[in-house]
Amino acid sequence: MEEKRWENYLNEVLSFVKFKYDHRAIRRELTEHMQDLKEDLMAEGMDEAAAAYMAVEYMGDAAEIGQALDKEHGVILGWIWRITRTAAIILIVVNILPMITFVGGVFSNLFSEYEPPEDVAEVWHMELDREYQIYDDTLILGDIYYYEDGMMDVVYRTKRNPFARSIDWTLSINLGIWDAEGNDIRKGGGGFKQGGYYGFGVDHLDEVPTDAKTLKIYCGDLVVTVDLETGEVTDNEA
Repeated sequence: MEEKRWENYLNEVLSFVKFKYDHRAIRRELTEHMQDLKEDLMAEGMDEAAAAYMAVEYMGDAAEIGQALDKEHGVILGWIWRITRTAAIILIVVNILPMITFVGGVFSNLFSEYEPPEDVAEVWHMELDREYQIYDDTLILGDIYYYEDGMMDVVYRTKRNPFARSIDWTLSINLGIWDAEGNDIRKGGGGFKQGGYYGFGVDHLDEVPTDAKTLKIYCGDLVVTVDLETGEVTDNEA
């Protein structure tokens, strides 16, 4: 019975509040306040039924409270707040979530490592450790790996200035292979590149003979030449 009395009181208060989107929050706040009053009265020795009854009495006139709450939760201000909150949520979805994805991608690619093939033995590998600035991007050449089946892998990373205003193009490399007589002996290849602002990639050549003389790495206008016999590395920026 007392629960019904509470419900009737709350409904009467809310009948004066025109901005209905705030009704749930107001109902919850008033209910919590009445519950606190009830518990305080019971702590003073009043039985539960009487405490529940008096809690409503202590709340005051429903019309007076409802009119005061209507001014506090006015329709115009209410809609302004609601539209502002919706706009904020949209901004979070449009701007913050892509930033989280971007940061996650950066860390993912930052710790990406080259995984050699499991079923083919490595013959040799060479550390290039070369870094080149290409427009707003940085190309970092890592190691060259050569395997028994003739596959050659070149590992590299890229970094892009996130504040750059130039066109955001995918920075990747291409490879070429020559013999001692200067003949192009490329038989095929492929590779992959992942990530944008901080990328990790591997490019490879197939069927590279053991007596291959020269490897060339292309990236935009950059050409890096590697003498596979001596290990000497040169580039067209020198």
